[in-house]
Amino acid sequence: MKKLIYAVALTLTIASLSSAAYGTTTTKTSRFPNIVGAVQFPQNKAKVVRDSFQLKIPQDSRALSQMTIAVPQGLTVRNDINLSDQSGQKIAADITVNARTITITFPQQVAPGTELNIDLNRVLISGTSNAWLYPVSVRLVGLNADIPVGVFRLRIY
Repeated sequence: MKKLIYAVALTLTIASLSSAAYGTTTTKTSRFPNIVGAVQFPQNKAKVVRDSFQLKIPQDSRALSQMTIAVPQGLTVRNDINLSDQSGQKIAADITVNARTITITFPQQVAPGTELNIDLNRVLISGTSNAWLYPVSVRLVGLNADIPVGVFRLRIY
């Protein structure tokens, strides 16, 4: 009986140390940018969090000129957004945050083969949900239309 109690206590301790909510994509394409991962930190009982996701631009894609992110109802995103590539180097961008839309325009196009890391810092949670859904669309060089590339989903337990 003691072993069972110790095993349960150890399992609960390890489970409580987990501090981030992870999300993954459901759609994989080879010619269009796609979302390859998402994370929210911290996960539990925080009213202000950082929501981050990664957008991969495949080698055989066109370069990226703009990105639009729809903000879910119940969240407020501030104009505190960091962009970097897979090596951690910051990427210059003009960022506009309106009530439910974030528009990121790149003065220099983002080349194919790049993985963008987007950090939405100081996101205020005022609603309740067990999954926040952010639809993402991009505008590629040479195209005049927004192309939906996926939804990054953050599940909260």
